[in-house]
Amino acid sequence: MSNSSQHTISILLGALVIGVAAWIAASGITTRATRAERTDQAAASAAAAASSITPAASVLPALPVLSAAGAMPAFDASANDAGPSLDLDPLTFDAGVIPAGAPRSVRLGVVLIQFAGAEGASSAARAKADALAHAQSLLDEARTDFKKAVHEGDTGSSDDIGRVPRGVLDPRTEVAVFRLSSGEVSDVLETPRGYWIVKRLE
Repeated sequence: MSNSSQHTISILLGALVIGVAAWIAASGITTRATRAERTDQAAASAAAAASSITPAASVLPALPVLSAAGAMPAFDASANDAGPSLDLDPLTFDAGVIPAGAPRSVRLGVVLIQFAGAEGASSAARAKADALAHAQSLLDEARTDFKKAVHEGDTGSSDDIGRVPRGVLDPRTEVAVFRLSSGEVSDVLETPRGYWIVKRLE
């Protein structure tokens, strides 16, 4: 093969390689542009969806903190006729309900009284009204002899469950717990796992 033929073949192969590389690059740019457009569309859709969602804190009802007398707050069905219009300012963290000087975690003891339907409740759990009555009967004892009240609580009660950081408990329970002073015992709290009487240990 002559030098001029080799030269021509080399030029053609070089042009072919450059053409293939340009085609691959153009395809990659188109694919990236398409991906970027899809990402922008997805972000716009997500933003639109997020703007139409009502924040959970504005529609969730507060779990009641029960008085020592055991009175449940009355439910006013008429308040829900116009849709969710609950005032939950006491549950918002940015409103300063958890004191500014509160620690990032607390050590707790918990007396647990389970009721039927609570998370983790056994099939033999008390009816909710019976559980509340039992929790109320243990409240005074918990304030004078917490360990004894723990022994009279249900399985899951402990005089020291260890340190609990913020963000672990459901928000209503967390607000009540982080407002306690060291050594203080809470009122009866309704939580997803049942009724709690909490003692902040430190």
